[in-house]
Parts: sequence; C-alpha cells; structure tokens
Amino acid sequence: MLTNVRIVLTGLFAMILVSCSDYLDKQPSKSSNAPITNASQLLALIDYITNVLEQSDAAAFMVDDCGLSNELMDAYPTLMQPACFTAFYGDGQAALASSGLWGGEYAKIFNYNTIINAASSVEDQATAKEALATAFFCRAWSFYTLAQYYCLPYCEQNKEALGLSLRLGTDFEENLSRATLEETYNQIFSDLANAESISQDAVDPDKRWRASKCAVNAFYARLYMTIGDYQKAKEYNDKALSNAPQLYDYNQFVEGTPGNYALGTTIYCETNSWSESKIYYFPEYIFVRLGYNANQWYIPSKDLIASYDQENDLRYIWFMNPTGNYRFNCTFSEYRYNPYYDGSYAFSGLSIAELILNKAEINVRTGNWQQGLKDLEELRAKRFVTGSDITLTANSQSEALKQVLAERRREFPFALRMGDIKRYSVNETTEDDVTITRDFYEMTGAGPNKSNVLHLSVKGDDPRLAIPITDVEINASGGRIQQNPY
Repeated sequence: MLTNVRIVLTGLFAMILVSCSDYLDKQPSKSSNAPITNASQLLALIDYITNVLEQSDAAAFMVDDCGLSNELMDAYPTLMQPACFTAFYGDGQAALASSGLWGGEYAKIFNYNTIINAASSVEDQATAKEALATAFFCRAWSFYTLAQYYCLPYCEQNKEALGLSLRLGTDFEENLSRATLEETYNQIFSDLANAESISQDAVDPDKRWRASKCAVNAFYARLYMTIGDYQKAKEYNDKALSNAPQLYDYNQFVEGTPGNYALGTTIYCETNSWSESKIYYFPEYIFVRLGYNANQWYIPSKDLIASYDQENDLRYIWFMNPTGNYRFNCTFSEYRYNPYYDGSYAFSGLSIAELILNKAEINVRTGNWQQGLKDLEELRAKRFVTGSDITLTANSQSEALKQVLAERRREFPFALRMGDIKRYSVNETTEDDVTITRDFYEMTGAGPNKSNVLHLSVKGDDPRLAIPITDVEINASGGRIQQNPY
C-alpha cells in the first residue's frame, strides 16, 4: 500500500519534502546528492502518498459552483475568512505565506525530474521504464494543473501570455522565468508523448496513480478539449474508451455512519468515511488525483443545487448534504458537497465518466447533437435511482449543448470547473460562456469590511482567474518569476 512506502535514502526523502522555494531558489546540501542506484527508489517517489493530492482553494471558492455568502461569513468567520481571501482578493492571495497548489505541484515536479534524470543509470531497467513513463506523465499533469489556475485560457490570442516556470531538471541554477503559454502547452504535449511511447496498455487496478496507455489517451482527450481541437479530442477519447474501466452504479452505495452533531444528525453516504486507501481503488478511475479542500466544506451554490433532479439523481442524494452546517456547529443552514473523506476531497483525475461526457460534448459541438444527448444515457443510468427517466431532450444544438455541459457540471463540481470555465470563454461559441457573480463584503488585509458589499462579475477570460503567485515565491526568485496582473 502507499502508506507503507518507505524511501531508502535520507537524501532522497529530503527531496520529497522540499518546498517550492527550496526547489526554485536554494542550493542543495551535499546530503541531498545521495546516489540513486535502484529502480525501486524511483517507484518509491512515484508512489509517495501526497502525490495524489492537489491543494487548490481556488477550485473550492473561486468558481461559480461555490455559494460562499455574507450570511455564512457572519455565522462562521473563523472558518470562512480564509476562504474569502482566496475568492478574487488578489492582494490577499499574493500575501499568503505559501500556496499549497504552487508549492505542492513544483515539489512533485522536482521528484519527477529526479526520476527522469536517474532512470537510465539504475539497476532493473524494466522497473525503471515504468517509473519513467509515470514521471513524464505526472510532470505533464502537474504543469497542466498549474496552468489551469495560474494562467489565462489557452487560445490563439493568449499564446504569448505568461505560462509557467518550466523546471525540467534538478539544477538549482535553472532558469526560473516564466515561459509563454504556448511553450508551456508544448512542454505538456512533449512530456505526454514521452509517456505514451513507454507506458503499459491497461490501467493497473492496484496502482491507479501510475501511467497507462488508457490514462495517456484520456489525458490527451482532456488537453485537446482544453484547446478546442475536437477532432483530436475524439480520436484520443475513443482510444481511451476502448480499454477504460466500467462505470460504477451509484445505486450500489449504502448509507454510512450518521454524523451526530450538536445541531442534529446528518445522514452520509458510505464514501464519507472512505480514506485514501479506499478512494484510490474506486473502479471507475483511470488516473487518480484528488482536489483537496483543507477546511472540508465545499459550499455548493444555489444554482448548482438547482441543476440536480433532487428526487432521483444519486449525485445529489448521496453527496449534496443539506445539513452541512451541522458538521461545524454553524447556526446558518447551508449545504455541503461531500463525496469523500468527510468533505476533504473532490475528484480531479481521469475517469470513464469524463470520457463519456467528452464523447457527448464532442458530438454536440460538431453537429451530431441528438447522438450527444443519447451518449449521456449510459452515464445517467448509473447515476439515477433505478427506474428513473434518464432521457434528455432538446430542440436544437444550442439546447443540447446546455444539457451536456450541465451534466458535466453535475458530475464534476468544483475540481474540474475552473478549467471548463476558462476553455468555454475562448472557444468557438459564446453560448457556453460562464460569468461568476458574487455579492460579497469588500475584503481588506484586516478582514471583511462589512459596511461595503461589492458586486463581483468575472468571466472565464478575466485576468483575475489567473490567480496571483505568492509574494514569497516572487521574492525568493529574486523577481525572476513574474507576477500575474491582478
């Protein structure tokens, strides 16, 4: 199991724990240069448990799926105030002592670079090849994840916009300046091509965090959806579907242990108590990644809640908890999206469900909109109470597109929403554009100014959705990392 993994070398363990600032700006000690001689050491870096977690408050609080309100802020300021500082408050985000997403993903990238550099020189080359394939895949994944939050959406007019610092080695003198957005995506595609050439074919059900041909194809499909190339997206989506795992029928879930709180009892799905050791092996998953929300309260907006068939949709029945406030002894009644581990995680990886949604969306966008709606029936049959009407109807391509995208939002709230909002804003139609609106207190360095409520209106191509890098990271780089304008 992942939790039993032990890193053999003290120096190698130090690499795992290195922070982003350590990686980007500090000279390594001699002890961190201990040699890697065996492929098992490389797989230990791949299997390190925190690789799977993506710590992004932006996914929890900045997207339109979030219903953070002034009333909830008033009722529970100690929990909600940190969340408020990530919701379009640029100065507050820049002033944070650290960013779990930026620092966490670059720490992973350091480990993947270590594997890539060492793979050709270790014993047991067959095992090294497996580690190398996953390292290339995961480096591409980390760069892609960072780009969804720290960069503008990919399109022709944004190709020269700020991309990422493309750290490709373990040299602490490597250039820290940010590449262009086009160069960033070129690197992602290059890493994925390298992973494709050496990956095993099928998903290993016992190691869903490692690369496979199915995962590579599914990632290509997401990438091509992101840049609006539906022909290529279809090609790779079909390849991934050909050897993807099966859907899980949500009718098989059962009630978990009820939560007994001061304000009353909350009924949970069994998945509420699932820890990582069970989540990682969920049979639908092609590649496991989990968006992590440290305050454990994904707060669904009224608009998101209203999009579900509340009588029959098991995604609402099991995961949209109407008494979410009980968990925190908060007197203001509010929902809580709670799919896993007491509200800590939302799935952000690759799954058969996404492939089906991609298939439907591609068909609708390319004119075969009746088939696109029919494509969704396979998914909806596994998500609705047995015997429910799962058909969707539309009178036009435009109506069908709204139906398909609403289904995608219901299936993957929060964790995939930022990337979707951004790609919708620059694609071939304005019909899918999303505007995030919020009436919320003015935020200051001292906290909320309750005498001034601001109306926020943010579209997917707004620079405010390219979230600021912390000043700590900017300063540690000696100004070589350029800040996003906010």
